[in-house]
Amino acid sequence: MAEQIQIGSDQSVLEPIYLGAIRARFKAEVNRMTSGGMRRLLAGRADAEHLSFPLAYLYAFHWLRREVPTAELRRAALSGFKASKQAFLMNLLADSTDSRSFLQGYIDRLQAAGSQATAQRRQLLELLAEKGMNPDRLSARMLEIWDGLGLLRQSYAEAYRELGQRERERYREMLGPEDLERLALVDAMPDSGASPPRFEKLGVIPAMGCPQTCRHCMFVWRPPMRSAPDPGKLLTTVNGLTDSLLFTGGDLTRHLDQLSRAIATMDRIRTFAILLNGDFADDPEVADGTMRAMAAAIRGRPRGWPGAQVLLQISFDELHQEVIAGRDGKLKERIPVAKVANIVECAPRYPEIRLCLLHKQNALSFSMDLFKQGVLGRLVQELGRRGHQVRILSAAPSPRLKRHPLDPGRTGQVVKDASLVLARFPDRPILVTSSTVDGYGRASLLDEGETVKERDLLQQVLEGKAPGEGFDTDLMFWFNGWATLFSAVHVCLGDLYRDGIETILARHRKDPLTQALGCFDPRLLRLYGEARGDLEQRIRSATGPHHLFHAITEDAGVRLHMTRRLAASVGGKA
Repeated sequence: MAEQIQIGSDQSVLEPIYLGAIRARFKAEVNRMTSGGMRRLLAGRADAEHLSFPLAYLYAFHWLRREVPTAELRRAALSGFKASKQAFLMNLLADSTDSRSFLQGYIDRLQAAGSQATAQRRQLLELLAEKGMNPDRLSARMLEIWDGLGLLRQSYAEAYRELGQRERERYREMLGPEDLERLALVDAMPDSGASPPRFEKLGVIPAMGCPQTCRHCMFVWRPPMRSAPDPGKLLTTVNGLTDSLLFTGGDLTRHLDQLSRAIATMDRIRTFAILLNGDFADDPEVADGTMRAMAAAIRGRPRGWPGAQVLLQISFDELHQEVIAGRDGKLKERIPVAKVANIVECAPRYPEIRLCLLHKQNALSFSMDLFKQGVLGRLVQELGRRGHQVRILSAAPSPRLKRHPLDPGRTGQVVKDASLVLARFPDRPILVTSSTVDGYGRASLLDEGETVKERDLLQQVLEGKAPGEGFDTDLMFWFNGWATLFSAVHVCLGDLYRDGIETILARHRKDPLTQALGCFDPRLLRLYGEARGDLEQRIRSATGPHHLFHAITEDAGVRLHMTRRLAASVGGKA
């Protein structure tokens, strides 16, 4: 067994990781704004060309104060850029007390430089001369324009409160009057009477919750399920519908007993997948004890039952393992890499368990540098420190090209799936699979360059081209009785305990909204436009087709309208 590891406390180790990540994000945001982002925001203003550069750096000033909590850390982050041509701007960003002092310092510097200023900055001096403005009037004008843009006004705490309130209202509508009216429409539609399907997979949600507050999480507020009935009936029902079951709902460390119960009672399930964030693995002994219990549950299944395994999925990426700074500047890993290393060390000992690390695609995903830098590089380094050699067995690219988040003009294939092994366990591969981050919940506030988007795929859908993939409409069963869609937990097909499984399966077969979501039916965009006036805004802000079709069906009234129109269609054309 590996030595006891001190988890996430060494500031000298964490500081370069933190500063490297902040510098990369800062550079990406500055490049985005100075290469046209601010100019587009100022479109239509006569002086946009003159003002876009200083206002781009005023954006950087406010970005730094939102993202980096102390002046000491801000200076440390900016020190990496002070050898550049923008050194004076770095000093202004670090030392200015507010927007006005930053702009005044910028103008003073230009006036002092005079003819020695760059062409871009001489434009601002020319504006001063042309408009007859003094420096105070110019800075006041820029402040007025900045305030009108409304950028970076909210703290994360304020933004999350608003998002949480909207999510609370969304769940409050679940199986409310409009949803029940929608389901009555579906129930009245003719049914083929097909026999119950065998789903490729089904999901169960014992509870919704996670103690972490990762910046990309799609959930801010989660509906409580403390009074959920005993799940025996639910597990028995699901057992007959699939051979692959996913336990999800956030982090289920506190609900591992339900996984053990399912393994012991569901004779037709061959794959029991569970999603955890890895925070449980405080030391190798705890990690080993958790996996030993999973393996024992599999081995304890009665003879004659089909063979089964646990697919242990661990969220592992630059956001779950982010190094974050407290208000006092003290650094910590959100979920330490060392904890995931504990899991990686232990899992190969148990053939009943297959380990999969779930990674979110980012700029590193476009090459094999993914395994040398970032969080996967940190994991390899930590395992090496413990005496393990990591070997990459395979790496499969995404089936289509994607745009690089830091260079939108560049496309390439990302590493979609890979497998690696510890040299000591050459026949026990560990999977690594990646996915995009859609703009739900907290993820709507991520920097533009932090993750890979699916906007090209969205454009194909908008043009009516078949993208070769669709919305995941397999069923998700909540322990409180709700039956929702896999990719849209706000689309509910009923209450298992009240309506019964036959009714829910019939609705799944007949529901025209479910069918339309499954193939990214473009009619839904037109129907949304009939009910709401912000379709173009929704399209502009969408990170991909999954995000867009999720967003346009979040409102119960809109779902009812869509279902009415689709149900009333002739020959399937609304």
